[in-house]
Amino acid sequence: MSESTLILHRGAKIVSREQVAAVPLIESTDTYFPTPHIEVLETAERTLKTAGFEISKSQLALSADGARFFGTLDLQSSIVEGVSLAIGVRNSIDKMFPISLTAGSRVFVCDNLAFSSEIYVAKRHTKFGKLRFDEGIAKSMQSLGQFKQLEAKRIEHYQACEMTDHQAESFLLRAYEAEILTHFTLPTAIKEWRKPSHEEFAKRNAWCAFNAITESLKVRQSNPQKFAGLTMKLYGLLDSTVGFSTAI
Repeated sequence: MSESTLILHRGAKIVSREQVAAVPLIESTDTYFPTPHIEVLETAERTLKTAGFEISKSQLALSADGARFFGTLDLQSSIVEGVSLAIGVRNSIDKMFPISLTAGSRVFVCDNLAFSSEIYVAKRHTKFGKLRFDEGIAKSMQSLGQFKQLEAKRIEHYQACEMTDHQAESFLLRAYEAEILTHFTLPTAIKEWRKPSHEEFAKRNAWCAFNAITESLKVRQSNPQKFAGLTMKLYGLLDSTVGFSTAI
């Protein structure tokens, strides 16, 4: 299994399915009804299967003494060559964040992961929160095929948009100003643009600039939930830079 740094963040550890299931659930209150991590994971898996998607690999992690869960599910569904669909799920039983699911892509060669905002489901831990989450992801999976088309269109657009060094470095600076990159990750992104670790990204285009940033984020990122938000922002910034529209 590839050990994605999205999962290996500070204070967290990759765990087995059994360890996720073994996390004890705190008692409900009048206003807070926590859902077990394993139920969130199984709901996502079951819904994907029902929608006709097969999971090729999963990575599961726990942090905060098991109170917070994050998982990625890679699907056997290619977007473009070398890139597959991926699903991210998260849950907490300490009131830190709601039950959530988002879709994105994983680049095989460097194991880079990025989440998009086009499919995002989040439901609070209320009395009917789990039911609403089930309904929400069932609805979102109906649009996963359309999302796949959108991602293919987006990546192909990125690949077709040539960038000079000046344009790419200007974009990296904009990513820094947007707080996608930090003073720690910006030098890595610049290095990955100028001398990429993977020859697939030696071409001078927007897709290579995108992967220079995701490569830098996975090195320094310490929080998987924040990582998902950063990659969503990255998509938005690059879409506006190269003139990509999400309308199919």
